[in-house]
Amino acid sequence: MSIREVAKLSAFVLLMIGTIGLLMNELIFDSGRVTTLTFAALNVLGLAILAFTTWGIKEKPHSPKS
Repeated sequence: MSIREVAKLSAFVLLMIGTIGLLMNELIFDSGRVTTLTFAALNVLGLAILAFTTWGIKEKPHSPKS
């Protein structure tokens, strides 16, 4: 696996954890402001990593060795 694939996978994992955490906090637990901000920060971090891997990292073309 390349670094780009690992970064994309980790971005999706962060987005899933953040979204599920926000929903559970809102509907079930009602833990408070710190928990909400933590899960929202995970969502923002996941989105930032996903945006960086989509538009920021360019793959280098493979050049044939002569």
